[in-house]
Amino acid sequence: MALPSSSTAEPVESYSKMIFEFYPRLSQNFSQLLDDADDFNVIIKIGENSNTKEFRAHSIVLRARSSYFKRALSQDWAIKENNVFTFAKPNISPLIFETIIRYIYTGTLDLKERDASDILNLLVTSDELLIDELVTFIQEYLIENQTEWLKNNFVEILHTIFKLESCKRLLDYCLESICENPESLLNSPEFPTLEKNILLELIKRDDLLINEIELWNNIIKWGIAQTSELNEKNITDLDKWNKEDFLVLKSTLDPFISHIRFFNISSIDFHNKIRPIRKVLPKTLFEDILSFYLTGIQPENSLSPRNVIINVDSIIIKPIHAIILANWTQRKDAYTRVLKNKYNFLLIYRGNRDGFGINTMRNKCNNQGACITIIKVKENGTIIGGYNPLGWKLKNPNPFGFGNMSVSDNSPWKSTSKSFIFSLNNGKDLKKAKVSRVINRDRAIYESNEYTDAPLDFGNGDLVISGTKGSCKKNYYESNILDTGDFSIEEMEIFRFYQS
Repeated sequence: MALPSSSTAEPVESYSKMIFEFYPRLSQNFSQLLDDADDFNVIIKIGENSNTKEFRAHSIVLRARSSYFKRALSQDWAIKENNVFTFAKPNISPLIFETIIRYIYTGTLDLKERDASDILNLLVTSDELLIDELVTFIQEYLIENQTEWLKNNFVEILHTIFKLESCKRLLDYCLESICENPESLLNSPEFPTLEKNILLELIKRDDLLINEIELWNNIIKWGIAQTSELNEKNITDLDKWNKEDFLVLKSTLDPFISHIRFFNISSIDFHNKIRPIRKVLPKTLFEDILSFYLTGIQPENSLSPRNVIINVDSIIIKPIHAIILANWTQRKDAYTRVLKNKYNFLLIYRGNRDGFGINTMRNKCNNQGACITIIKVKENGTIIGGYNPLGWKLKNPNPFGFGNMSVSDNSPWKSTSKSFIFSLNNGKDLKKAKVSRVINRDRAIYESNEYTDAPLDFGNGDLVISGTKGSCKKNYYESNILDTGDFSIEEMEIFRFYQS
């Protein structure tokens, strides 16, 4: 993959700018300079043992393109003999450095046929050589193009980048992804090898979506694996543990204990999972927990609850999506992941289970209260939907005209300032999630009183759902949630939404 570049100079109509760019030819010429470096004054020995290679380069190019080389070639980091600098980088592979030096000379980056592990190593090398442009680009490339590999290799990635300040974007992405779906890390066979400070960073987070007793169980598993004296021990067979075993485990777990929300663990789980190994807890903490179960009073210095977990019976969204949607109903930031109040998503309709007929949709959700509709678009997998705080309340048409019913009772328009439509993108990169709120409250929801099989309609066409078809056209909401007007529905769910 090559970094973007113009194929020609700017067109004639922009000649008045007086600045023209000819990057492709420049890149080609510098590539020849690298390949035919007969006037080189730098030799870089890359690799070690049998995997080594010498690269010949020009100090003026290296200095201009990398602050690392600028320092290395001016502060006696390299040996200089007969006006030629020589230095070694045994920790870098020749394959990776070949990519780096070609980028330095040409401004192009070739990632064809490179697996994700090589690209991660390329990131580390770019960080070491202080090439900020590549560090930024590679992080975004991995996030955009290697999502599954990242998810399956969190331990390797975290161990690689955790202490690299320039890789904060990728680190944040990994930590946030783990918080959204902790099982991706906890169920990994590499989890017991996770470095202590990384695990500590995770369990400090309020947005870690995990039940506290499950977190405790996994920390115990990790602690036993990390403690060599307990190699033959098993938490399910405590009869074989002695006092020293508990003490050594207590020492391993000590940094983590103060970050566990013990007061959010049920008394039953405490009795079954924690009390049998109470010797790993400080005595005062154990007594405080027992007092809490007897009196319901928590110590003043106890940790606040971790982020509320929403259990949602969905095949389209995950709990993190439900948290974002719940926050949107409270007009909180689009990317807020922390939810302190308890909300419920009660599934009342699912298309592939109940059928996509509009009458079926209506029968399932009519007069159910506030509803959140969630759709998976067939064409591209985008997740969209809408929030109707009034609920769907289609009335049967009056066969005798308006009669004693007021015109307002028969108006198809339902007024609210709280409704919105949304897009969760593909459900993975939540920073691209988008909420579009109603801007004309008197045109928020359209409920035709002429037909009992009227489609679900946000605004007047902003989001319309009718069977397996839908459409989007901006009218009374802030913006479009899809780039296309019409779409097909692969799956659709409607939830009754309410606060506990």
